[in-house]
Amino acid sequence: MSVTTIVSESFLSMGDILRELDSKAIIRSDFILLSGDTVSQIPVKDILLKHKKQQQRDKGLVMTLVFKKALPKHKTRCLEDECVIAVEPETERILHYQKVGCKKKIEFPLTIFQENNKVTLRYDLLDTHISICSPHVPPLFSDNFDYQTRDDFVRGVLINEEIMGNTLNFHLIDGGYAAQVSNLTMYDAVSQDIIKRWSYPVVPDLLSLPGGRYSYLRHNIYKQKDVVLKRQCILNENVVIGHGSKVGSHSSIINSVIGHDCEIGNNVHIDGCYIWNRVKVEDGCFLQSCLLADNVVVKKGVTIQAGSVLSYNVVVGPDITIKCSTLLQAEPPSTEMDEFGDNQTLEPSDSMVVDPELVGTEGNGFLCHLSRGRDDDNEEFPEDVWGRTCQSESEDNETSVLDSVEELSDGDSPPPDDLRLFYNEVLDSLLRGTEEKVKWENLVLEVNSSKYAYNVTMKEVNTLVMKAILEIPKQGSQEPLQPQVYLVALKPLLSQLLPLMKNYVRSKESQLDCLSALEEFGIVNEELGVIIMKVLHFLYEKDILSEPVILEWYSNPPVLGDLDPAEQNLLRRKVQPFIKWLEEAEEESSEEDSD
Repeated sequence: MSVTTIVSESFLSMGDILRELDSKAIIRSDFILLSGDTVSQIPVKDILLKHKKQQQRDKGLVMTLVFKKALPKHKTRCLEDECVIAVEPETERILHYQKVGCKKKIEFPLTIFQENNKVTLRYDLLDTHISICSPHVPPLFSDNFDYQTRDDFVRGVLINEEIMGNTLNFHLIDGGYAAQVSNLTMYDAVSQDIIKRWSYPVVPDLLSLPGGRYSYLRHNIYKQKDVVLKRQCILNENVVIGHGSKVGSHSSIINSVIGHDCEIGNNVHIDGCYIWNRVKVEDGCFLQSCLLADNVVVKKGVTIQAGSVLSYNVVVGPDITIKCSTLLQAEPPSTEMDEFGDNQTLEPSDSMVVDPELVGTEGNGFLCHLSRGRDDDNEEFPEDVWGRTCQSESEDNETSVLDSVEELSDGDSPPPDDLRLFYNEVLDSLLRGTEEKVKWENLVLEVNSSKYAYNVTMKEVNTLVMKAILEIPKQGSQEPLQPQVYLVALKPLLSQLLPLMKNYVRSKESQLDCLSALEEFGIVNEELGVIIMKVLHFLYEKDILSEPVILEWYSNPPVLGDLDPAEQNLLRRKVQPFIKWLEEAEEESSEEDSD
């Protein structure tokens, strides 16, 4: 493949680029349009052939938008990119496309229901930002100078569909990986997916990168050559270290990327951070979910809280705390945004003097204020804020299962917010793992990584893993599932995740944790309580649960938060036929032994 780069200072948007391509008549056939910050390993050949085939039936087809199924709150779904679409299912023609923004209600044109026998509404989609385009797309951008983005184009085509006769199609990929790195939150999410090999073969050890290839070690550890690790330093899981970097003794790193020629001192803890090249972190520092650009220096005893970004050449410390979501730059700001989003030159002032309370007595850096600028459509869009967990998460509690997580916490447990985040990550990992047929060993690595990140106990891991498995069939369903429908969906999941359960449910204590999760799920989801007996029987047959432990659990109901003991007794009556069968089988076995 030959690559031609077209560069111009006049390019301010994707629309400008496509208008330039049209003026030079470079594109003469169907082409693939994607954003430069899209990470994907989706094979597009079949999608392109399908687009051409659909063009033969619909001469007005100008673009096919590629989507991937991803439920709400999926970590690779960008809040700023959430959309709802209406599709004609037989032809896959897009009838309506709308960004959700901060809206609580979405309105659809009545005509799409009047003119089509069937309409499918989809909110379970992740926009891959990959589009298959006809050669008519660049001329349409040239004819409409208000088209600056692909969303402008989509909106314009749908509004003028009856007049111009142009149409858009929808394609849903099954499996594969695609996500756009549109902000820091997505930068973090996609980076972690690459490290955890969800994007295989787009993984560090298979890419040709500066400094040579990475070696791939257990627990998703990647190292280039000439890395120096002092004794008693710990690389937990999901760590990338570039060539020439050094890590001091008693330092621990987890879920982080270290660039080349970095120096990490002694007794440093780094969790969820992205440290670029030639960065120096001195002894006794604590770094949580932050980004350090090239040549940053972090002096001894510094704590950097979640969501902070230190730009090139910033120096902080010593012995200071950089608060959540702080943005620092090395040069004093020369301009600022006015109320209309335009730049204004600043006069010299005290704000251009380094503030030791901000960056420390030996520091060098200035606070950076970002503005979203002018919004022509006067629409509000939610922002993905990296490090939001250190601020407020009070609105993330929506399901009764997650409510019950709080009841599990005790004096040795992490805060309820951390348990909730751990549960979300486990549920997300298992959802993707079952959809994409991921090996169970990789799922174990995912769960263990989340365990270390949130410092949860093994009891909570056992309980919440079982709850997440039971919750999977309910995902994406707006109405409560009937027990029989739920059971049909659950059975193949239990078989698929059997090795995962065997990995965690081994001892008597872990079996009791598993039974407690089943019991609480059956009580909280009262309509599904009748299937708990069948799940118990399955786990018994597969040697996950043993007969003595089941009988002990049945005879001695555990204390489960604020759950009413009467509800626990009711659940036991539902599983009594299975318990009776177990006891009779035990008696028959005893009689045979005595004979």
